[in-house]
Amino acid sequence: MERDFGYLRDKHGDAGARDVFEKICIELFQNIYKDAYAVKAYPGDDGIDILVGELSKPIIVFQCKYFINGIGQSQKKQIRESYDMVTGKYDVKEWYLCVPNVFTIDDHKWWSDWKTGKQEASKIEIGLYEGSLLIGKLKAFDMYTTIFDDDIRNSLNEIEKYLLEENSRIFNEIIMDINDFTDISYDDCIFVKMLESANILDLDEFKNDFFNAEISRQKIVSKGDKDELRIYEQLKMKLFSMWQTQYRMYKNPDDGNILLSHTYLRIEDLDESTFKCIDEINLLAKKGMLHQLAEDRKIGWVENYIEKLEKFMGESR
Repeated sequence: MERDFGYLRDKHGDAGARDVFEKICIELFQNIYKDAYAVKAYPGDDGIDILVGELSKPIIVFQCKYFINGIGQSQKKQIRESYDMVTGKYDVKEWYLCVPNVFTIDDHKWWSDWKTGKQEASKIEIGLYEGSLLIGKLKAFDMYTTIFDDDIRNSLNEIEKYLLEENSRIFNEIIMDINDFTDISYDDCIFVKMLESANILDLDEFKNDFFNAEISRQKIVSKGDKDELRIYEQLKMKLFSMWQTQYRMYKNPDDGNILLSHTYLRIEDLDESTFKCIDEINLLAKKGMLHQLAEDRKIGWVENYIEKLEKFMGESR
């Protein structure tokens, strides 16, 4: 029978399931980080379940939420409040949410929108660990067989299989359903301003591509596979180099449509050769990686794009 982390609730009740899930997270990150500490919720934990570092310095924070029934308005509120609480009190450099389930497409839309806005405003790195990734990391660090007894371990094997299949299904749906991202507000992002300052105004396609790139990056970073991370960084360098060539050929003082079109065409032409890589990075994500580079102000679509961007942003305030 297919199971998810709800099995732990059925066996141990809500409180017991939360304890087992939190134990997974604590044991994992204490093995990854030598200075990771569990934080006891008495009388409160200030939005910190796992603390990496010392409070006198910038810290890494993990927040564990046993949201087994999905991400509704109440759960989104809890996520926002947890993040705001800890970042309002402490110097946080990275913040991660740990959940037992797999995000739906709508969950990913909300998460991407919220995360992008927060990262842009605070410069704090934000990440997501869902159930299958957590269990996979336990196995990668040879912790899985020592932490859990046979009963729990067999159950988690079933849970991992189910979540991996569900995660793959959701990911494929995200890639297929490319016309349903208009409710994500990327309007204040740098990559959007970069497009607008280059007189590129039909933005939905590029927002979709950026979203797919964000999902791909999230999957790769969360898995922590060194080979995949290396491939990802190499692809980013290849895309940047390709953009440089197109920029020299097609840069225009005021209009970036031709440069963007030719850059996209080159990605399509090289998708199965020079840019061929791991499955998590499909054609849409590769195009979206251009806009991730633009978000970091490393590329643009018109001549003197940084100067044009700053002028445009100044005029639009």
